[in-house]
Amino acid sequence: PSSTSVYRAPCWSRIMRFGTALLLLVPFLIVASFFYTRDSIHARQPRALSLSGQDIARRQRQAAAAAELRAAAAAEPPRPAAASHPEPLRKVGAGLQMDFGSLGVVRVNLRPEWSPTSFEYATGVAAARSNTSTVYRLEPGFLIQGSLLARGVTPNSKNPRGAKVMERGEIGWAGGSKGPDYFIYMGTGPAGWLGGPHDGTVWAEVADEASMLVVEKVSKLEVPPTPPGQMHILATRRLIGVAPWDPYPGWPPRERLLKVVGASIDRA
Repeated sequence: PSSTSVYRAPCWSRIMRFGTALLLLVPFLIVASFFYTRDSIHARQPRALSLSGQDIARRQRQAAAAAELRAAAAAEPPRPAAASHPEPLRKVGAGLQMDFGSLGVVRVNLRPEWSPTSFEYATGVAAARSNTSTVYRLEPGFLIQGSLLARGVTPNSKNPRGAKVMERGEIGWAGGSKGPDYFIYMGTGPAGWLGGPHDGTVWAEVADEASMLVVEKVSKLEVPPTPPGQMHILATRRLIGVAPWDPYPGWPPRERLLKVVGASIDRA
């Protein structure tokens, strides 16, 4: 027995010393773990803040780019609206403009498919850019009439009768002639009573309502007293300038060509 107790005592002593050392080590491990965790958090924080700053900067750049696009779209001039008419837009070959001075300019679409020879003559007068054309007869609500002239331009020698019945805003040769006397029709419906087709030839049309307003102003110029049933003639022929005018393709849409809906009696 005595030998046994002498043998076990050192063993328990070692266990107690190991436990005491372990207990002393635990606080040290806790403190070390705290400092390690704190240092790890501090080491990760700058990276998180850096990523957040990059995201903010990227979003600011995106917002600035979007603002620039909106500003550019707002500054862009409006484009011509597409026609809603089911017919396809016809191609405009050429045009001319008639300058009535302080009263304004009348833009004209030439229609070669109505009268090729008249188209050639009118484009020749426009290309001459002269101020020798005139207006001399004024009938408010009905027509204005004048002469389309330019030095060096050969008058029409052939002018086959076209199939067009005259409608509002259209231009033809006066008195069944080959020109050079023209008139712009201002009536509200097809002028079948002028001849079906018209005794002369319809070869162009006023291009827009703004130009038609100028025609109306011209028709209201003062004329000398005129007996009932007689033509209203200016005391002095008024000179007008004629020059080329190039409408952009597809201009204007069919619904803006000054026709009365349902009034046309042909499809020319």
